[in-house]
Amino acid sequence: MYMCALFENQKEMEKLHNKVNSCVIGQQLNGKLIQNEINLPLSVIMSVFKIYESKGYGMCSNEVGATIYIGKA
Repeated sequence: MYMCALFENQKEMEKLHNKVNSCVIGQQLNGKLIQNEINLPLSVIMSVFKIYESKGYGMCSNEVGATIYIGKA
């Protein structure tokens, strides 16, 4: 995440953080759709999803190839 903050577009990173922060309980965020909205690599988006999941704010789909994050906090 530190490397993303250094090398990715800060405005785009802020948009991504705002989108994930505003994810309400049960809402699904699709990483591939977000990639089309925000000019960031899918790997960056998934990394942010994983960080939020590790903090207990949501969960990522475990399905192979899935890019879904579901809010739970």
